[in-house]
Amino acid sequence: MIVGVHGIRCLRYLARAGSPELAARALADEWASALGASYSSRVFEAAYYAHLLDLGTSQGEDDPELLSRPGQEMLMDWVSALGAPAEVTMGRTTLPVRQAAEWLASRHGGMARRFVVLFCREADTYVADPGSPRRQQARAELNRVLELHRPRVLLAHSLGSVVAYEALWHQPTELDLLITLGSPLGLPGAVYDRLSLGDGNDARKGERPPGVRRWVNVADIGDIVAIPRDLPTRFPGIDAHHEVSLGLVASHKATRYLGVPEVAAEVAACF
Repeated sequence: MIVGVHGIRCLRYLARAGSPELAARALADEWASALGASYSSRVFEAAYYAHLLDLGTSQGEDDPELLSRPGQEMLMDWVSALGAPAEVTMGRTTLPVRQAAEWLASRHGGMARRFVVLFCREADTYVADPGSPRRQQARAELNRVLELHRPRVLLAHSLGSVVAYEALWHQPTELDLLITLGSPLGLPGAVYDRLSLGDGNDARKGERPPGVRRWVNVADIGDIVAIPRDLPTRFPGIDAHHEVSLGLVASHKATRYLGVPEVAAEVAACF
C-alpha cells in the first residue's frame, strides 16, 4: 500500500468531488496514474487536508500586502533564501512585501510570484501557531489514513512534507519508505524554525522520523519551493537525495515529480 499527502492549492479536488473523502479518492487515482500503470487505485490512498486550512475567502488571495504578519515574514524569508539583495529584504519593521514580491516576479516570473504568495497564505495557516486546531487536524488526518491503511510507502509533496514530518514525530508510524517531493522543510525561518515535533522531540529536528526505515528526498533543480534544494544539509536523517529536472513550467508539480525514474525506482524497491 502507498499513501500520498498533497501540498497547497488542492481545494479544487473538493470543489469537483463534493466531499473530502471523494477528493482524497480523486487525488489518489491521479497520483497512482502518474506513478505508473502498475500502481492501481487499489494500492494507493491519499490523505486530504486542504479543507482544514481553508480560510474561506479568495478575494485578494494573491496580494502580498493582505497576508497575515507571519505570512509576510514567511515571504520575506523566502525571497531572502532565493538570494534577494539586501535592499529588498531589509527594513522588516515595515515589511516591504510588495517590493519583495515584485523582485520575485522579475527574477522568476509572474506565475512564481503568485504561487509564492498563495503558498505563504496556506502554509502560514499551518505553521504560524504550533498549537492551532487546524495544524493538529491536518496531522491527525494523515495519522488516521496511515493507521487505517498501514502503507509501506508515504509520498509527501510540498507543504505535505511538512505535515508528514511533524505527524510522523507526533505519532510514529512504521514505514518502509518516506519520499519527500519539492519539500520546503529546510526553508530558514519560515518553515524550518517553526517545525513542531512534539514533547521532547524538538532537539531531534533533522533526524529521520522514528519508525521510518528509509527517507528519500527529491528536488527539481528549478523548484523555488525546495529551498535549500540540498535538503540533507539541514536534515542528515535523509538517506538519499535526488536532484531532477522537471522543466521550467512544471518545476513543482506533484504528478511530474511522481513520474521521474528516481521515484519509480525507490518505490519499486519496496514491493
